[in-house]
Amino acid sequence: MFQISAPRSEKDPFRQKISKKILRSSLNCAQATHCRRSTERLRNALEKETLFVTFSEPETLPSQPRSNLTNKNFNAININMRLTQLAPSVLVCIAFMSAAMQALWNDDDGSDSYLKDSRWWSLHRLAYRDRDWNVREAQYHFSRRQWSQFSPKKCSFDPELIRAALQGVNMALRECERQMATERWNCSRIAANYQYGQPNIFGRLLWRGIPETAFTLAIISAGVTASIAAECKRSLTCCPCHLTQVDNSGAPQNAITRPGCDHNIKFAKGFAKRLLDKTEKGRDVRYISLLHNYNTGRRAVAKTMKKRCLCHGTSGSCTYRTCWKEVASFQKIGQLLKMQYTKAVKVMQGSPVKIFKTIRPSLGDSGRRRRRRILNLVKVEEHSNRLTRPRRSDLVYYENVSSDFFCERQTYWSVLGTRQRICDAHGGNCSHICCGRPYRTEYYKHVDEKCNCRFIWCCEVKCEVCITDKHRKVCS
Repeated sequence: MFQISAPRSEKDPFRQKISKKILRSSLNCAQATHCRRSTERLRNALEKETLFVTFSEPETLPSQPRSNLTNKNFNAININMRLTQLAPSVLVCIAFMSAAMQALWNDDDGSDSYLKDSRWWSLHRLAYRDRDWNVREAQYHFSRRQWSQFSPKKCSFDPELIRAALQGVNMALRECERQMATERWNCSRIAANYQYGQPNIFGRLLWRGIPETAFTLAIISAGVTASIAAECKRSLTCCPCHLTQVDNSGAPQNAITRPGCDHNIKFAKGFAKRLLDKTEKGRDVRYISLLHNYNTGRRAVAKTMKKRCLCHGTSGSCTYRTCWKEVASFQKIGQLLKMQYTKAVKVMQGSPVKIFKTIRPSLGDSGRRRRRRILNLVKVEEHSNRLTRPRRSDLVYYENVSSDFFCERQTYWSVLGTRQRICDAHGGNCSHICCGRPYRTEYYKHVDEKCNCRFIWCCEVKCEVCITDKHRKVCS
């Protein structure tokens, strides 16, 4: 007898979906073990939907929000079905499936699998400071699928590709700190999150669907894309030359324009997508928002690319010129993403959209169309019933938090708070950053070792040491 009682009134479609998943896997197991009678009984149960799963929700932590329907945290899975006449092998299959589903939902609402392959972000300091660092030591911070991306097809292992990706993360974090200096959350990280085994350098904060998370994901994706695109022209052996289209606008009279090698944005976007997007799995709003914000960061790099030309000729004349497109300064990319952060759009998961994809016809066969469902997001608009999709250039979020969420230190969410924070840097508003708390003025001496430098013939540069009095405002 393999029976556990469960309420028959369970009609939640989300839970029915999980129960059907268990039953289908058990049916496949029964077919594999050639249990004809058990297969028929399981198929009948699947058609009549007589199998239900009961979830018991545990008590949540005080600092942890209660789970919603899309992100549940369950500690028990029970099966309600009479299995007295099924084969023992099928019972084992069902027991394994129920245990697997319990492990799936019991581990912190499935968040351990979210951004689990972003551990390599913690290596950005080594790639920036130590030029002689052995890049093969980074293999254990990448998943097997990610590590294979550094050995592209028809190319050997390229260590410069790893350095470019890590330098892109370092560049993104510095720009994140600059752009968020006037906000309550200034892209801060906790040192404990840099230890091996931690999911990512921002801790559990990236598990929240808030605008700060959207900005962080977008700027990380933009940093990796911009760094790899710029290195394509310098040191990457596996990145092909991408010729720009000839454009004579702005050229001197009678000057011939020749195409030059661009910063290969197509290669960089594809590599960043395989490195960041392809390792994530899911079908909920958090997964779709993650991919959307990653893509927004890559599009920001492509949108801000600029054209540059170099003239060639005798005696300074411009007989012909070479033009190419290059990545803009990352500060400009950060400013674009910060503007999109201030206009971030709240979304929810919409119904899957049916699209038709044309399959390439084979020899002697006409082309045919195949129906496919894709996951999508829709805007949450309070005063309108229209369902509109966000633009691809929008940063999206799906969760609201209180206005004082970043004011106090929260170790669980890896939030440092705003106490002892310098609030007047970069023109910040101390009343806003300090969350209404008082702030004090500190006076200190700034030592500049290279001051009033002058050139002495020949050939020496002498500088003075200047000490100036400065002040800053600090939150109490």
